[in-house]
Amino acid sequence: MVNDEHFKGVVLAAVNNDVIHAKGYGMANDTIKNNVNIKFHVASITKQFTAAAIMQLVEQNKINLEESINNFLPAQYRSDNWDSVTVHHLLSHTSGIEDYAVVRDYYEVEKGFCLGATVDGMIKEAMSKELNFPPGSQFSYSNIGYTLLGEIIQNRTGEPYHRYLKENILELLEMHSSFIHTTDYAASNDEAIGYRWDDGQNKHVLDDIVSLPVTEPDGNLVTTLNDFLKWTNIYVENEQPILQKESLKKMSTSYIESDEVGPSGKLDSYGYGLFLSKELISHTGYIVGFRSHFMVNPKENIRVFVFSNNVSMSPKKVSNGIYEIISDNQSDKKE
Repeated sequence: MVNDEHFKGVVLAAVNNDVIHAKGYGMANDTIKNNVNIKFHVASITKQFTAAAIMQLVEQNKINLEESINNFLPAQYRSDNWDSVTVHHLLSHTSGIEDYAVVRDYYEVEKGFCLGATVDGMIKEAMSKELNFPPGSQFSYSNIGYTLLGEIIQNRTGEPYHRYLKENILELLEMHSSFIHTTDYAASNDEAIGYRWDDGQNKHVLDDIVSLPVTEPDGNLVTTLNDFLKWTNIYVENEQPILQKESLKKMSTSYIESDEVGPSGKLDSYGYGLFLSKELISHTGYIVGFRSHFMVNPKENIRVFVFSNNVSMSPKKVSNGIYEIISDNQSDKKE
């Protein structure tokens, strides 16, 4: 993949809690090579963290999954069009709310990240639109659904999303190198910056493609391989400090068929912030400058993470290939 698709980024593979491969490829920025300690924006991989935060509030009886989101959103973001949309629908991408707005006159976006009043503008535009389908009737991936979940978290806790996540998830899991990109974000020297491959120049160039923006709860996590390994312990260990077993079970339950395809080629489904198949938990991420993919087989305790700072390639192709090598090797050992 380095030769064929100019892959740059970091990769980790672990089996039975033993890291069998962890390595960086290419440059993180102008001066530092990618390595296992480099911090990456992982885009929509963030969604499972937002789902976990919601489940914590469910455990505290601050949210009911089956009630209308209008009961939990701040008053300015309640819409008559959303009376039949539940928290469950947002979590499972079955709300029918149109993904992200199309009007751009309120946009203030920097490298794909929302600034200023952009989030407010997107939500208010969505509020005025009819649902695309009856809630619960079909799957349609909706980033703004997770933006709304972030608003629910803030409204029910009285804390900004990034602070709630830090205090109630990241710190409890000792993910000390992870944080949420906020409007006052400034990159540090140990972070990757985003590139794309330019065929004309035959090199990686800064990714400056204009795209839809990303908000904190749907795609702003910055993390490292080792920190994310700590996070995925919640899927393979019996005890963990952030969620009750019933909450974790709800997150990893298949609710509706999705349009993702796993290594086996089978049609995947969606839980809460997670793509699921019979054996796997996974998710992709894609924002300006960064693409990512991870997969976990909880039963076999196989984990593969691929974080890339080159958008001109498929991290899922890398992770699927590595996973198949590992699973084939495991099968050979059993025989």
